[in-house]
Amino acid sequence: MYPYGTDGPDQPNRAGEEPMGTARRFRDADLALDKLWIYYYGIGGDIDEVSLDAYLHDALDIPATQVNLIATAMTELTEGEPR
Repeated sequence: MYPYGTDGPDQPNRAGEEPMGTARRFRDADLALDKLWIYYYGIGGDIDEVSLDAYLHDALDIPATQVNLIATAMTELTEGEPR
């Protein structure tokens, strides 16, 4: 499924990158999907918007490197915004 096989560096991140989880952070941040995807893609993300949506709804596993980029994009988009 992944270019390096099942033992490669881009393993799906089933454990979640932090306690809240990416999908919950996305909902809590009240970000528009297209805004998140554009930012994520701009910092090097390589999954399409439909796949990002599927991942955020727990319908698709993606490589851990992409999960980290999504988390980075969310952090950078919400940094400095009042909570």
